[in-house]
Formats: sequence, structure tokens, C-alpha cells
Amino acid sequence: MKRFKEKLLENDFGAYLYDLRCKKQYTIEELVQRLNIESLQAKNIRKWEHDLEFPDLNQMYKISEIYQIPIEELMQVKTQTLQEGVKGIHKELIRIIGYLLGFSIYGTIIISYIIIFFALVWAFCFFITASNRPMSMF
Repeated sequence: MKRFKEKLLENDFGAYLYDLRCKKQYTIEELVQRLNIESLQAKNIRKWEHDLEFPDLNQMYKISEIYQIPIEELMQVKTQTLQEGVKGIHKELIRIIGYLLGFSIYGTIIISYIIIFFALVWAFCFFITASNRPMSMF
């Protein structure tokens, strides 16, 4: 379990920030006060911790000072999270669809492939029939 958590923190900027905040035992409101950035609110911290938004460079610099970690480490985790983002979106979408339909993840993946296959076949047939029609002039 510990290894899974370490792997998650490597590739998930939000989980990484949440873990840092928990280790320091800060509430979100305390962190907002410590960062002392005028436009920053608690909702921004929540968005960061859920990977819905990322802090800008100035905010990242202040975060690195508060948590006493190198800015390079923060940037590396953020970059890895962005690179994994597309894969993560697909995984989350599959989980949500599976939950809504009551299927397992594997069942949802198979259904997704079937839907994609039929969508491609439909698109192919549509373009074939559209290309066979004569073009009309206004």
C-alpha cells in the first residue's frame, strides 16, 4: 500500500500538495494565510488538490518556501501530472461510466471499444454516402 501511495504522489500533483499540507497539519484556510497572496482563496487550494487547476509560478515558489522543498521538485510533479492527464481523464471517464451503468471497469472498457468501433463504422459509412451525392449549387 505504501508503494502505491508513493507512486500516486509521484504522478499526481494534487495528491502531492494534499500530502504536503497534511504532513504540516495545515488547514486549507491556514495555508491561504501563509501563502499571503491577495487573490488566493480556499477554493483555489481545493482545485489544486483535485488537479482541477494548477498554481502559477509565483504561487509555486511560495508553496516551495512554506513546505521547504525545492521548486524543481514541485515543477517535476506538476509536469508528470500534466503528461499523465490525458490517460487520467480516460480512466476517470471509464470509472464514471462503469459506475453509472453498474459494470465493472473491464466491462466498461469493452463496451467503450464497441461504441468506438460502431461510431467509426457509422462515420465511415456517412462519409462514403456523402461523397457519392452530387454537390448542389445554391
